[in-house]
Amino acid sequence: MNTITIKFDYKFISAALLVIILIMLVIWQPWNVVTGRTVVVSGQATVKAVPDEFTFYPAYQAKNKNSTDAISAVSKKGNAVVKKLVALGIPENKITTNVSSGDYYGIKAEGSSGSDEIIATFSITAITNDKKIAQESLDYLVTTDPIYGVSPQSNFATATRRNLESDARRLALADAKSRAEQTAQELGIKVGRVVEVSEPNWGGVIPLGVGEDSVAPGSSRDLAETTSPKLLTGEQEVTYQISVTYRIR
Repeated sequence: MNTITIKFDYKFISAALLVIILIMLVIWQPWNVVTGRTVVVSGQATVKAVPDEFTFYPAYQAKNKNSTDAISAVSKKGNAVVKKLVALGIPENKITTNVSSGDYYGIKAEGSSGSDEIIATFSITAITNDKKIAQESLDYLVTTDPIYGVSPQSNFATATRRNLESDARRLALADAKSRAEQTAQELGIKVGRVVEVSEPNWGGVIPLGVGEDSVAPGSSRDLAETTSPKLLTGEQEVTYQISVTYRIR
């Protein structure tokens, strides 16, 4: 009977095990395991842009002894305004209307119970992304004697706002990284990999004072002069805040 003898080279086995251990260390990187040694820094950035969306909120009222006649009267006025806005270039799918009526709590006769008249309100919301159309709409609305001001609310279109948010977020992350490096230098530590990114404090659009001149009923301006305010929007800001947690070593 032949006997098979297996000889092991323990030096070779030891070297192979050492290589395996080193490979596992590189993969697992236990020195980067979070053990409470972290630093949290905040980054912030603000970007500015000219608004590209304009929303008008004109409203009109009519009074009568009954609701039907009051609604009919105010609807005639409101429908005419809507028709003109469409003719100026605001599409119908960008216009919404609302009509409501209720008691008019104005001056009542002595001893009278309840209201003496019904007041109906026709409210319009009209949106355009074209500044030229917005200016022409403003020129027209000034002449319609709305019950409130006619200056539009200036804002960013959805796509514009998303692009601005993306730019502000990128700059906020860069700001956080810069602050982390400064903190590490001042504390004599080394900043490792990112553990967590938290974005609960985003402020969104910060509206600035708009430049339009508001015109309201009862003001000193005579609407018959047909002098309308120039639509000046200035710039608005999008501010983004972000918190980043880094490992330290």
